[in-house]
Amino acid sequence: MGVNEKKEREKLALELKKTAIANDSRFWEDIAKRIRKSKDSLVEVNVGKISRYASADSTVVVPGVVLGAGRIEEPVKVAALYFSKSAKSKIEEAGGKTLTLNELMNENAKGTKIKIIG
Repeated sequence: MGVNEKKEREKLALELKKTAIANDSRFWEDIAKRIRKSKDSLVEVNVGKISRYASADSTVVVPGVVLGAGRIEEPVKVAALYFSKSAKSKIEEAGGKTLTLNELMNENAKGTKIKIIG
């Protein structure tokens, strides 16, 4: 996200809310509320925490920033607003996948079998 990141988050939150209504999904509605917070209030989650709470081949959403501290050794699909370079490379080196929230929403409109961390 760039210069107008607050506007971008608002736009994304609106899309998430529309998907929530269209698919009767409280999951995406909850994520929309969480990303509307100020940038300073967004959650920051390290890959080590994702590793502790997510099992292999699971899908995780971080409604904020994923940072690179810690280790991750199992393939996990992670969607977030932002990824640090080290977090992205650690997740991908473990065989996992990094996604934007929009990409995951398009993949799983109902928001089923997704764990929120943060």
